[in-house]
Amino acid sequence: MFIPDSTIERWIEEDVPGLDLTSHLLEVDRAAARISFTARNQTVLSGVAEAAAVFAKLGAEIESLSSEGSLLQPGDPILRARGNGGMIHSGWRVALNILEYASGIATRTAQLVGQARQHGDVLVCGTRKAFPGGRRLSQQALLAGGGVPHRLGLGETVLIFPHHYNLIGLEQFLGRLPAIKRAAREKKIGVEVECLEQAELMAAHGADIIQLDKCSPATAQQVVSALRDRFPALVIGAAGGINADNAAAYAATGVDMLVTSWMYFGKPADISALIEPEDQPLSMCSPRHDFATLIKPSSALLLGLICLS
Repeated sequence: MFIPDSTIERWIEEDVPGLDLTSHLLEVDRAAARISFTARNQTVLSGVAEAAAVFAKLGAEIESLSSEGSLLQPGDPILRARGNGGMIHSGWRVALNILEYASGIATRTAQLVGQARQHGDVLVCGTRKAFPGGRRLSQQALLAGGGVPHRLGLGETVLIFPHHYNLIGLEQFLGRLPAIKRAAREKKIGVEVECLEQAELMAAHGADIIQLDKCSPATAQQVVSALRDRFPALVIGAAGGINADNAAAYAATGVDMLVTSWMYFGKPADISALIEPEDQPLSMCSPRHDFATLIKPSSALLLGLICLS
């Protein structure tokens, strides 16, 4: 997916509205620093190039990064960057949010794909229901997990919903369907239905794709059994309510694709971020270092503010 520099800049600006006050008061831009991201759990990685772009935009140097779509085990490295402490801290949370949210989507997608492929070549398709502003990153994560975008946007495909043909009338819609197919002959015409009778009607009038909305696996099985031999070129998809608990059951019906937004909404991946001095890593938890020796004189203003609060 193409994610422009303007989007990367907008993500940074959202978290750093002109100034990182904490880093400014501590003057950490005088210190050379390194940040390392690693996986805490088994994770399908996504968003790594975008996370690296955040640090590059802030002037940091990227030392290493893993590949998009990699299956990571606990402790596996993801990304490492170096620069002054100011640029590293400004990019830290932005990059971590990108990695955790995108990798969470990719990991859930891979879970669905694994279940679907137990029953043949069934596509897992992610809808366009991603959170506003996050669609490109969400659909990139979908691809990283082995899924495919259902629709990148309204201008990409023709998908006719019940509220479309209810507005113009069912009979009028069926009468216009041949003209619609001629006008968009480079596209397949998809129609969403809610039962076997509607599926048979739309297939008989030339629909290329039948999308079953919120139908049970039993109904999906009926539609596949009734239409597959009569309309061998027909693509049949199941949509609505598909998740990790029922994906295998839907895939077993013989549908061609599972259409869902389930992968977009869930717990982010758990990724560790470690910031340390480039030359000599220190730990404030270590008994070797007295807390007072770690405080620079330039930090007096910040400590004064803390004591007054």
